[in-house]
Amino acid sequence: MKTIFSTVFRANRTARFAIQGTIVALLVLSLMLPIARPVQAAIPTFSIVSVVTDSTVTIQTYNFPAGQEFTVRMGAFGTLAIGGVVVGTVNSGAGGSFSATYAIPASLAGSAQIAIRMDSPAGYYAYNWFYNNTASGGTGGPVYTGIPTFNIVSVMQDDKVTIKTNNVPAGLNFTVRMGAYGTLALGGVVVGTTNSGGGGSFEATYSIPDSLKGSYRIAIRMDSTAGHYAYNWFYNNTSSGTGGPAYSGVPTFSILSVVQDSTVTIKANNFPAGLDFKVRMGAYGTLGIGGIEVATTNSGAGGSFEATYTIPASLAGSYQIAIRLESSAGYYAYNWFYNNTTSGGTGGPVYTGIPTFSIVSVVNNSHVTVQTSNLPPSQNFTVRMGPYGSLGIGGIEVATINSGAGGSQTFTFTIPAALYGSSQIAIRMDSPIGYYAFNWFYNTTT
Repeated sequence: MKTIFSTVFRANRTARFAIQGTIVALLVLSLMLPIARPVQAAIPTFSIVSVVTDSTVTIQTYNFPAGQEFTVRMGAFGTLAIGGVVVGTVNSGAGGSFSATYAIPASLAGSAQIAIRMDSPAGYYAYNWFYNNTASGGTGGPVYTGIPTFNIVSVMQDDKVTIKTNNVPAGLNFTVRMGAYGTLALGGVVVGTTNSGGGGSFEATYSIPDSLKGSYRIAIRMDSTAGHYAYNWFYNNTSSGTGGPAYSGVPTFSILSVVQDSTVTIKANNFPAGLDFKVRMGAYGTLGIGGIEVATTNSGAGGSFEATYTIPASLAGSYQIAIRLESSAGYYAYNWFYNNTTSGGTGGPVYTGIPTFSIVSVVNNSHVTVQTSNLPPSQNFTVRMGPYGSLGIGGIEVATINSGAGGSQTFTFTIPAALYGSSQIAIRMDSPIGYYAFNWFYNTTT
């Protein structure tokens, strides 16, 4: 099975799958459940203790942050209570676990199921739902966590594709789109709407739109108005239709040895099988992008292998050299080495993990300060802001920053005038080679 969301923070079109290899985690909590808050050890949740039909619901919280004012809302089932009726406020006090009881608003009386939500101005939130039924005890399902994904089951060329979902949240309508390969199907052709029902795993089949017939590869995406989404791609080929080899993780390689101005030997790790990788070398700091092509290597059975490559004459005499392996399917890996026989050529550690950032503070209609975590080094990031729910995609450019040594840093960005008055604002950082992270914040002074 191909796990798309385990692969979302690598590079752009030439590195889409490697992107996916680094992401999910942010994409997971930051991707699927972007939380505008400082880093915390756990996620606030709550369970349903009891219900009195059309009257009250009692909840029990877990892992709540201390000293936060939470607004409590109720709404129609499936809305996550976003924009719901305010039924109370509560201070989390010492945090952790506590019980509270709230009145069910008259506008929701008679509803079979009701969503309930708690959120604070600092960005913490949790939600659940309950049966509006005293006899049932009102127990809703468990709070949804994790990452919705889907894999490709089968394809009929220019006709239809069948998918199988995994860990999809319950009771949501997902719009299904298809688009050109490499677009993630953002803004693609709508091919169906599917309700996730009980959530989890299910199969569904969608027709390939006329405008994509004849395409070699096609992107497919599912997203809900609540913000959950997943995407994948498939070969438009009845005989394969597998959406790429069953591969997960991130391909990397280390430097084994160097003969100055002559050769470098690498050891690959966790490479996908059966793909041709172009090998490029370039100036240190370029990541090998657009470098001199020195060889093509087939990954064979994948996994781990060793290979030796010739250092091109134009890089002879360089102190440090970047090296990159990339495939037309989008997988890639890079490293660098000292052009020095005695050093053994050992470069720095390959960047792995997920770039993220949290919200440190906000001044209403003025600026926001963020704290980054695990940024890759020496990358220029464009910073954008846009409406809440947009993930900052296509937003207003507010700054360009260089990640320097990478890791953890603090930055402050000006809120653009076009977003003044917004209650919530999305913010995004992305680099030309495909690294990105996003979050959102309340436009309220904290």
